[in-house]
Amino acid sequence: MNQLLDCPVLGLEDTFPQNLYIVRHNPTNKYGCYCYDGTHGLACFSTEQGALSFAAWINMPGMASEEVSFDEAREVAKDRPMPITSLMLLDNMEDPLIHFVR
Repeated sequence: MNQLLDCPVLGLEDTFPQNLYIVRHNPTNKYGCYCYDGTHGLACFSTEQGALSFAAWINMPGMASEEVSFDEAREVAKDRPMPITSLMLLDNMEDPLIHFVR
């Protein structure tokens, strides 16, 4: 028997904030990325503090947070070389919100 699902795509009800914070290594123009469960993505955060904490975790001098729109973050993620395939909202690093860009 067929069943109607309330939300046929997992995570569909979750949305990214309009403005995000990403981290960039200014001397090399490289961005902070993260791998979760085999998926690689550009790391992003809803708060600057989250981005700065992630930058400190990377422990690479010259890392800075940058506020961007969701669309700008998507474009940065799309411009990253493989294996980056997504934009990852890492407010909860154990359960990130993943938006695939390719």
